[in-house]
Amino acid sequence: MGEFPSVNSGINKETLRELINKNYLHFAPEYMTFVVEWLTGTYRAFNDADKYFILVYLFNKNLEFYHNNNLRADYETFYRAEKIDIEKINIVEIAKALNIPKETARRKVSELENSGVIKKTGKRLVIDKTAFDMVKPTNTIKNLTNVLFVIYNMCKAENMVDKNISKEDIANSMKNNFTFTWLHYYKFIFNWLNYWRNFFNNDSEMFLIWGVPVLHRTYKMKKQQKYQLDITQYRATIEKLETEGINTMSLSEITGIPRPTVTRKLKYLTSKGYLTMDKNKLIHIGTGAAQNKDMHEIQNNVLNAFSEFCATICNQVVISSRSSQ
Repeated sequence: MGEFPSVNSGINKETLRELINKNYLHFAPEYMTFVVEWLTGTYRAFNDADKYFILVYLFNKNLEFYHNNNLRADYETFYRAEKIDIEKINIVEIAKALNIPKETARRKVSELENSGVIKKTGKRLVIDKTAFDMVKPTNTIKNLTNVLFVIYNMCKAENMVDKNISKEDIANSMKNNFTFTWLHYYKFIFNWLNYWRNFFNNDSEMFLIWGVPVLHRTYKMKKQQKYQLDITQYRATIEKLETEGINTMSLSEITGIPRPTVTRKLKYLTSKGYLTMDKNKLIHIGTGAAQNKDMHEIQNNVLNAFSEFCATICNQVVISSRSSQ
């Protein structure tokens, strides 16, 4: 590895958070693509997001076991396994961690067992290899790499790092240190998920339906703006920008949620002003979202968590690049 890195050479999470705030419009499109596509994937796996969350939670418990026992595996090794042993399922723990009713958690676990995703072998429980593809994060790694690359270049512009690091370097570092990376990733994503699901009455579909028009508007903002917007300017501007909206059919196709369900949940979202519908029945972000202080607080909290995650992973990438020289 050569010279041991100084603690002063690392990226500080508070400094990184300030940098994200200052360059929010530059950062937001890739970040929102990453989280919206992850949430879309959770629904498509079983047409039931809660089942996916439970399965991922069980994977995370294994990652915690590896970490606590100083065990690490790269991406290829982890997904080469024929099965993953899991501890006895604690329904109360799952319900609390995912903020879902205990009976719902029990029913979803039973459905996962009945479908063969979770199998009983004597007194042991295993996640079969056939379930691996459902949570294999191929697209998530690609999208997360894009976000981290944007953040890395923001850091470099501020002289916070001095290395030339490519997207390939970032992806390889995450894969080579997969169990470590994904333990920290799940820590962030569960926080992110619970904050937003709580706001939307624990309704992942409603959150997803709201998120797509926000992402659409953010991309349009980045294309049209001739100057950078910080997070406060972004919030003040997003509702005022005139862009073509999204129709109900497109929302259904993008999210994988049936059109009647989209239509029903849009009624709630428009009644709250979180989304609006124009005379052509196209969906836009509403003032109820752009000006909502509770939403701003959630956004601040999850960005704090994401900054901590990014600082950890970016420091790992930088250190990995130095040790390979």
